[in-house]
Amino acid sequence: MRLFFNAKIITTLFLSGVSAGLVALDLTGRVEARAFLARVKAPAYELSFYMKELKIGEGNRAELAEQLARRAMLLGRAEQYKRENDALRATLGYRVEMPYELTYARVLERRAETWLETAIVGAGRRDGVAAGMPVVGTEGLVGRVARVTATAAEVELVTGEPVRVAATHAPTGTTGVYYADADGHGHLAHIPRATELKLGDMIVTAATSSLYPPGLIIGRVRAVERPFDSMFAEVEVAPAENMAALENVFIVKWLPAGK
Repeated sequence: MRLFFNAKIITTLFLSGVSAGLVALDLTGRVEARAFLARVKAPAYELSFYMKELKIGEGNRAELAEQLARRAMLLGRAEQYKRENDALRATLGYRVEMPYELTYARVLERRAETWLETAIVGAGRRDGVAAGMPVVGTEGLVGRVARVTATAAEVELVTGEPVRVAATHAPTGTTGVYYADADGHGHLAHIPRATELKLGDMIVTAATSSLYPPGLIIGRVRAVERPFDSMFAEVEVAPAENMAALENVFIVKWLPAGK
């Protein structure tokens, strides 16, 4: 009887120990599992947080880029009309509504050929884009839409050799023709050699242009030569936009009269 009682106690103690061990293992497993899940979830939460921040940052960057583009357009118009109304310069500190609507687009692809330079941007007919619309960056003129599909557009850059733009030397109001050579360097032709030209002077689209609205910044005077055997100065123009680093553009909702 005593032997049976002792065996029963031993069995009970053994089973209690096993149960306690299993409980401990179960708790340990749960703790480890929770720790493992926490380690797995942490990067996921961080990734989600960073993605949200990235999305917010992308939106802020696009908004800032649009503000800069509008500033560049306003500055070009102000410089063009400075000769007629010096007071306009003082008004730039106030908010001025542009007469053109802008559509934001990312540069998807840039193509360079021997006779033409183009870029593909991510906005098309469904965004209200049409062939012939000007394209600007945050510093000035990029080019104009040559072809358009439902979701994308091909932009002819102002650094392409076939491009010709009626342009004005903003400080004097003298109008000539802007063009680019085979290396993408800008020039301003048909400017009388007596014109007062200074390095850094702004060149903008002319009021007589049939392809662009007036006052868009094309670039700035980089070099001037006055050949003794010519009536015209040789003016080299640095484009306002760095086409090689172009990532974002704005399509100006403007078309020449009759289109």
